[in-house]
Amino acid sequence: MAEPLSLRVKRVVHSLRDDSAWRIARFLRDDARDRAAVTPVVSDDPVAGSYRNDVVMLDDADPDDFPAVIFQTWKSRSVIPGNYRHWRQTFVDTNPDCRVLLWDDADNRAFIADRFAWALPVYDSYPQEIFRADAVRFFFLLEFGGLYADMDTECLRPIRPSASTGAVVLCRMGGNPDFAHAIPNAIMASRPSQIFWLFAIHCMIEAAERIPDAAARIAAGPETMTGPVLLKQAYDAFVALDEAAVMALLAPLLAKLTERQRTRLRYARPTLLDGRNWYPLDWTNMFHKRLCNRLRTDRRILPIEVGRSLFPDAAVVTYWSHSW
Repeated sequence: MAEPLSLRVKRVVHSLRDDSAWRIARFLRDDARDRAAVTPVVSDDPVAGSYRNDVVMLDDADPDDFPAVIFQTWKSRSVIPGNYRHWRQTFVDTNPDCRVLLWDDADNRAFIADRFAWALPVYDSYPQEIFRADAVRFFFLLEFGGLYADMDTECLRPIRPSASTGAVVLCRMGGNPDFAHAIPNAIMASRPSQIFWLFAIHCMIEAAERIPDAAARIAAGPETMTGPVLLKQAYDAFVALDEAAVMALLAPLLAKLTERQRTRLRYARPTLLDGRNWYPLDWTNMFHKRLCNRLRTDRRILPIEVGRSLFPDAAVVTYWSHSW
């Protein structure tokens, strides 16, 4: 059924309230003629590193400081799409003071088994790997801190100035704070040992207990079970409670932590950045979505100079490739 004209006009007007929509609209018009693009570099060279090798450095993190670590995860450290390799390299090039880690599925499971064995039954029970790829980032930030970034995220400018503005840093996407996906889990930052991440894990375990059936979990989707919808729910619930109420709620999980993990815990309310910082490409905006769709359909990536011009206030931009 065709969309009513009045509704389409309303969506256009709403989308154009965002300054970047005008820049994107002009780019899309000019791109149809010029088609500026970068060809992704395809390579099967493995990315160095592993959980076992990286953990020695990670364990030195000060719980009262923001570590110079950027964490990413993918199915493999060698079979990586060319656009993902390109975007990952922008983090390396733009943040020479940071170590950029890449863990595969085996690394992630080894990490959970080693540091959070009590969570392994829930972790293993998820019906698809995407659930675990979502879940592991909460545990990583709890244990080590640093910045997590999805593989379809490009670093336009040094990330630490915005990532270290609070003990836990999240970012809102779009202008509707009630939208279920308004706080994506594509980019998150933290000092180590922040109680907020244990609270998010608590919410994740509760969701798993409410929906134990594999088929029902697939129907609910990773967004609800382990991803952005769950993250927003955790954020909303966390900021509505005081510290004492949070700690009382987390008592069963606190008992499962090691003594070192418990003594390092810190409490802070998350900082929520404006979307222009980390999510300047808002897939609820029709012009932004059109750009996402064009890049995905044409299998292209933009020159970094184009990204910087389209999103002048952003440190990073996620292109929402939905690879899972």
